[in-house]
Amino acid sequence: MTVQGPTPEQHRQQKQQQKKIKLSASAVAFLIGFVILMVLMLPSPWAFAAGALVGGAAAAGTYGMMYGRELSTLRRTAELTTTQQSLQDRLNQIDSTVRNSSNQFPPSTHGQLRMTVVGLQEIVERWETLGRVPKQQDAVYHTITSHLPRCLELFMGLPDTAKPQHAEEFKAQVSLIAEAVAKTRDQVVKKDLQALKTNRALLEEALTDPDERLFRDEGL
Repeated sequence: MTVQGPTPEQHRQQKQQQKKIKLSASAVAFLIGFVILMVLMLPSPWAFAAGALVGGAAAAGTYGMMYGRELSTLRRTAELTTTQQSLQDRLNQIDSTVRNSSNQFPPSTHGQLRMTVVGLQEIVERWETLGRVPKQQDAVYHTITSHLPRCLELFMGLPDTAKPQHAEEFKAQVSLIAEAVAKTRDQVVKKDLQALKTNRALLEEALTDPDERLFRDEGL
C-alpha cells in the first residue's frame, strides 16, 4: 500500500489556481487601498498618486502574506508525506514479518495481527486527520515504530520450548493492541475527534513496554 499524491496535471492545475487566487486578492487589496485614499485626499492633485502608492503597498503585502502561507502549507505537506511514507514502510516490514513468520505465532493471533496492520495502514492514510489529536497521533506513531515490532520480536526470540508458556500473555497483548487500533481506525475514518481523545487511554495502555509485561522469566 502506498501513499497517493496528486498527479502532475493535478499539481499544475493547483498551482495555477493558487496563483489566480493570490493575484485576485492582491487586486482587491489594491483597489480598496486606492479608493480609500482617493476619497480621503480629494480634491488634492496628489490623491491619485497617493492612492496608487498605498494600493500598491496593500497589494504587495497581500501577495507576500499569501505566498508565505502557501510555502508553509507546502512544507507541512512535504513533512506529512515523508512521515506517511516512513510509517507505511515500517508497516510493510511488520506485515512481512507477520506473514513470513506466522508459524511462530499462536494461530489465534494471525487474523488479529493482519487486521491490526491493515487498520494501521488506513490510519496512516488519514494521518492529517489524526494530527488534530496530537497525543493520539503520537501513540499510533510509537505503536508502529517501536511497540508492535518489539512485541513480535520478543515472542519470536523466545526458545520454542518457552513459547507455549507465554502464549496467553502474547495473545492478550495482541488483542489489546488490535482493539485499540480498530477503535482508532473507526474514529479516524468518521473524523470523530472527541472519541479519539477518549480512546487515547486504551491505546496508551496497549503501549505499555512489552519488556515489563511479557516473558519476564526468560530475561528478555
